[in-house]
Amino acid sequence: MEKRLISLEIFLVEQVKGMLDKIQQNLFDVAKQKRDACIEVVKTWDEFIKALGQKKLILAPWCDEEEVEKDVKARTRGEMGAAKSLCTPFEQPELPEGETPFKERSWN
Repeated sequence: MEKRLISLEIFLVEQVKGMLDKIQQNLFDVAKQKRDACIEVVKTWDEFIKALGQKKLILAPWCDEEEVEKDVKARTRGEMGAAKSLCTPFEQPELPEGETPFKERSWN
């Protein structure tokens, strides 16, 4: 009888663990879908401002210079607050051939 109880306990533990793994994966997948739906890839200042107005998470080519970040914050400061950089992704959006990075562009 004791062997059966141990076997049943092991079975239940494995079943619960499997269910929790599925729940965790589902929560992750849903959160990732929601995040990805809010990302807007932009390459121009006009696209940047439009996406910011829509409260999107903006993915733009980045030069990684502090003075450019300060300029973007200053130029976007308003009722909603200012744009700020969150992180530098491993995969940056590519600019069309012949374009220069944002730091050298006219942000008008």
